[in-house]
Amino acid sequence: MRIGLLEDDLNQIEQINLWLSETGDHLHSYETGSQFRAALNQQAFDLLILDWHLPDTTGLDELDWLRTEKGIEIPVIFITSRDNEESVVKALEHGADDYIVKPVNKNIALARIKALQRRHQISSSTEKTNNAANQETDQQLVIKPYKVDTLERRILLNDEAVKLTNKEYELATYLFTNAGCLISRETLMSYIWGTKADLNTRTVDTHISKIRSKLKINPANGWQLSSIYQRGYRLFPVVPE
Repeated sequence: MRIGLLEDDLNQIEQINLWLSETGDHLHSYETGSQFRAALNQQAFDLLILDWHLPDTTGLDELDWLRTEKGIEIPVIFITSRDNEESVVKALEHGADDYIVKPVNKNIALARIKALQRRHQISSSTEKTNNAANQETDQQLVIKPYKVDTLERRILLNDEAVKLTNKEYELATYLFTNAGCLISRETLMSYIWGTKADLNTRTVDTHISKIRSKLKINPANGWQLSSIYQRGYRLFPVVPE
């Protein structure tokens, strides 16, 4: 899981990075709001952790930017020394998913991060559809009406396998795994093709077009795969037509 951290306390950054490395997660830390925004404009994250007080901004301002201006709905946790009720309520009202007061307990923080990840995966697929909640195992990811079978390396639509090339399967699986996240073309190129320079971004666009067509990713099936100008792609649930 890719986690973005907005925090200017180097000791706190080092501590959280150590904890997450033990669970196999990858932390990307930023000490200022400008660094944080630049990263969000170029990269995709599964979860964000925000401190309240930063040198050039506040976590609350960045949360407003994230939710209102960018329309990004990935999970957000506040980890801050502000322990008053007003701050907790304000953060949650502005779109935070959880709130942890410093000093942070390792086991509690990791448990709440994992719990939030699970809850977000469920709500992202059911919030705007009438389908049952997603179910995920080591070998299968169910995002109705789709099933990603990682053992057989295939994707099913309404329980019928769709014929995909290897790259189309890998690309579609990455998008379904990161549903709701804005993913840049550069990230997709690096993750799927293992390169950042030898490939034209049109290759990504062509593959996106093919999987959108083959998997019938459209509002009728409760999902939409949109191109965000100069930024990348986002797969997200919609109300079925």
